[in-house]
Amino acid sequence: MKNLITEKLDTRQKGADWVDFNPWQWGDGDAIARALFSQIADRLGGDHSQAARSRAETLRRYGEMLTGAGSSLKESDGSSKLISSLLTNTSVVVVASAIGFDLPIAAQVAAGLATLAIVAPLIGRVLLYLGRHHRESEPLNKVRSALESQLRELDRPLVVFVDDIDRLEPEQIRTLLRQVKANANLPNIVFVLLFQPSIVESALDPVANGDGRAFLEKIVQTSFDLPAVSASVVHAVFAEELFKLAEPYANEANGVSQQRWGNAFVGCIQPRLRNMRDARRLISSIAVHLPLHVAGDVFEVNLIDFLLLETLRVFEPDLHSALFRERSLVLQERRFGGDRRDDENKAAAELLIGIVSELRRDISRDTLKNLFPTLEWAYGGTRYAEGFYPKWLASKRACTGRYFPRYFELQTAEGEISDSRFIAFIEAAATEEGLAAAISGAEVDGLLDSLVERLDESAADLPVVNASVLLPGMFQIAQRFAGASNVGMFGSPWISGWRAVSWYIKRIPEDVRGEHVIAALRKTEALSVAAMMINLNDPAARNEDDADQFEPTLDLPTIEALKHDWLALIRRRAQPVETLISEPDLVSLLYRWRDYAGSLDEPRAWMEQAISTDAGFANIVTRLVGTVTTHADGDLTYTTHKRFNKETIADFIGIDAARLRCDAIDLSAFPENRADLETLKVSIERWLGLRERDAFDI
Repeated sequence: MKNLITEKLDTRQKGADWVDFNPWQWGDGDAIARALFSQIADRLGGDHSQAARSRAETLRRYGEMLTGAGSSLKESDGSSKLISSLLTNTSVVVVASAIGFDLPIAAQVAAGLATLAIVAPLIGRVLLYLGRHHRESEPLNKVRSALESQLRELDRPLVVFVDDIDRLEPEQIRTLLRQVKANANLPNIVFVLLFQPSIVESALDPVANGDGRAFLEKIVQTSFDLPAVSASVVHAVFAEELFKLAEPYANEANGVSQQRWGNAFVGCIQPRLRNMRDARRLISSIAVHLPLHVAGDVFEVNLIDFLLLETLRVFEPDLHSALFRERSLVLQERRFGGDRRDDENKAAAELLIGIVSELRRDISRDTLKNLFPTLEWAYGGTRYAEGFYPKWLASKRACTGRYFPRYFELQTAEGEISDSRFIAFIEAAATEEGLAAAISGAEVDGLLDSLVERLDESAADLPVVNASVLLPGMFQIAQRFAGASNVGMFGSPWISGWRAVSWYIKRIPEDVRGEHVIAALRKTEALSVAAMMINLNDPAARNEDDADQFEPTLDLPTIEALKHDWLALIRRRAQPVETLISEPDLVSLLYRWRDYAGSLDEPRAWMEQAISTDAGFANIVTRLVGTVTTHADGDLTYTTHKRFNKETIADFIGIDAARLRCDAIDLSAFPENRADLETLKVSIERWLGLRERDAFDI
């Protein structure tokens, strides 16, 4: 409204001059009153004519008489304190000079400051007295009369806009309105006051016998009530401004779908935008925080989740802060089937929503359900199965452990590869040198675990045109995790690695698919990955029950060629013995060796050579031991146990031979292997019935 009026005044040749005064910029009530008169005087004296300067000077004198001159005393007091501080510090120098140090200049300075400390207050008081005497000798009504005469000579009236009155403290509001009331009838000066009436009326109640409205009516001659902006206009303006900010990132890659955006906007954002101030506040927050999630051309989080969390940040800051503290609750981390914690988590979810005012709980509850489907069940919604988790990851949702910190910490969590770096990795697959450097860099930065998970999630989007470079790279990365035991809730890096390879192979054209797979094995010698590809596509590895549903990606000639190359590689790696022993998934490779060679002869012959010494036997026992985990009712963590597979020992060593070796070996000579050797001995005795099985034994 103010901007429209001033724009119109500026375009009129015969209109009015105007000045914009914002009391919010000043301090206490006296400072506001002085600043008001000062800015009006500056505007009146703007044309530098003798008459203008005289009007401005008269107005300043009039304002000083009305507001007093307390500032002079305050300034004088501040100066005295400064000089006193200087004297205190300089006194040390004077003492030093007195006891023999050669510091004559410092002593002179101290004497000068001492004199100044005495004289300055006296001069200030004299000037203050003379100024007060001069003002008091001139009656206020005479100054006002002169001012009125000078103001009547103005060619154009002056409109004084006083904005943000409702943002002041009550005492400041009262001081300001007293000055306006006392001077509202000055000729050719019009005050336009902008405020929320209820706030100003409440501030005036203490000086108006509880009727601030009546007091205000004596000051304001004409009121203009601005009509409320309709909700539809507010929402339209917000949507238009939001489009300008978010349009570059509003795509499927950033989790935007028409259905979900419609549900989020209509159900969770629009109801909070009651007026233009709400819309502006939210747009401002989005404008500040949105660029913090951008790296190059990549938006690192889900756009809809970002907008919903920004809405909570602006309108429900306490709830927004609590979400970060309650990460385990909203993500439902460290949960497992049968943990009997549903009632506990449901109660915690209600406490979380209880942070919000009761009037806004329903909309806040809907917002949390939209943001965290992991917790939706606790609010009477759907309980989602684990199969949805990969979809949430692909959409960069806040409900996943990988992306959750990015929304609150504005950074990629430690050990997580950023979206921009993953895209750079894919682009590096254009050349072998570029991809090798990207893999090496990810390994150095501890990002291989995250990288292999991203390859698994994005296999359907990986570029096939670079298959000759990218497929060997994926073989290489997956092989790094062969035999790894770090299995999480949703799999492991090893599973992600071979699964990504398998899905990517399906997208390679059939006429060159086999060539690419064979070339990848020869280039990387990734025995474990190749064995998994053979097992997934070999008809001989299928059970009769699933033979009808078997749809291999690789044809039989490719499978046979892979087996041939695989056998050649493992035979070469078996000499010297220590090379094959170092393979992390030794047991699996030994069985694949048996399958592809057609008998146990070759792997057993290698095993006999490997355990020919006590040191070799102890080393093999440690390599053959496995682990299992148990979780009893009431436990908060899993318990790990070591175990041996009876079939593995029987196939490659022999139960009786293993028993004889365990009895004969000197355990004290192999402290690092001792626990594994003792576990094997106990296991063999139980297999042979020589030791009773413990009821709690695994």
